Amino acid sequence: MGFAVDLLCFLVVPLLCWRLVRGAVPMAVLPILTGLAVAAAADRFGFDKAALGPSWLGETIGWCGVLALAFSAGLETRTASDQLPPLGKQAVGSALFALALPFTIGFAVALSGLLDLVLLRPAGVSPLLSAGAIALCLAVSALPVLVGIVRELPMADRPLGNLALRIAALDDAVLWSGLALLLFLHNGERSAIAPDGPACLAALGLLAAMPLLRDRIDRFLPDQPGATAVAGLCYLTAGAWATTALGLHELLGAYFAGAMAPRCLAERLMPERLGKLALFGLSPLFFAHRGLSIDGAVVTPAALGVALLLLFLAGSAKLAAVHLVPPAAHVPPRERTRLGLLLQCKGLMEIVAATILVQAGLITPTVFAVLVTLALVSTTLTIPLFRLASRAAAIRRTQAF
Repeated sequence: MGFAVDLLCFLVVPLLCWRLVRGAVPMAVLPILTGLAVAAAADRFGFDKAALGPSWLGETIGWCGVLALAFSAGLETRTASDQLPPLGKQAVGSALFALALPFTIGFAVALSGLLDLVLLRPAGVSPLLSAGAIALCLAVSALPVLVGIVRELPMADRPLGNLALRIAALDDAVLWSGLALLLFLHNGERSAIAPDGPACLAALGLLAAMPLLRDRIDRFLPDQPGATAVAGLCYLTAGAWATTALGLHELLGAYFAGAMAPRCLAERLMPERLGKLALFGLSPLFFAHRGLSIDGAVVTPAALGVALLLLFLAGSAKLAAVHLVPPAAHVPPRERTRLGLLLQCKGLMEIVAATILVQAGLITPTVFAVLVTLALVSTTLTIPLFRLASRAAAIRRTQAF
């Protein structure tokens, strides 16, 4: 009975809401928004939110879904490198600057203490690590959500969208590498690096073997659905185990396993379909439960105000970065603005990153609520703002003629 209630509240209801709004609000947003609304209502009206979930089976399904989502994000990075045009030196510099500027601003704000009333760091955590965790979430661009957005763009906007995807793919790699570094440093700070020496060596060897052997696996992997599914599951399981053995997080391993998969395996696994299955059929339970786990008492006007302030700073920094260091000299200012609006999208990857960080104790539940709110608003505003900027650009072109 508990699983049925869990399924109804946190999978069926978000899907129905998504259909009712005809996709105007991304499906990525609705499950966690549902869970957050229930948590806030439970605090305001005094009912037991545990009556609605999470159930053990629902949590298990959701966890499998988010592992599949992280794996598909890695696969998208792998296939995108072949399907999208390569980044030139200037474009790489632009991408890195678009990461560095919001990271620097977020790091400075978090470290300054100006917002300590809301962004207070957890006890025993270094101020540098806590500020770095917040800054990393502000700097990221969402590859999986952007893939869906770009596919719905008019053909005239596809080149710009593909450029945004290429930059976001680089952002994704930096995000997961940065998360791994933060967790490693945090474990070292707590003297909690995985003590099992043989397991650590085996994990490092496994992660090193994945990219080294993928060309050989490419040649010998049978082109059969069953073999493809088994190989994909083996890669996902191996990556998740390896990062867990290293004292990191299994979601990091799921992503890196996808990013290091053989090219033919990545293509046969069809990351777009796998991502949709995870997004619509499995992971909503995970994200809804993360929203439900937030203490409704921390969702205060001050927390919401800080979330909007950080969103403004992060979005402005993305826009400023692509204007100051454009991906190509010939990109006009209005196109830089539209590119920046796409890149400010945080999507699910920020929520996944924030979940990893709060579970590791690098950020507080209040900061987690702030980052989730920021990601929800950022993702929801991406399409409307891009369309508004596109209309304004079209009007200016018409007036010019």
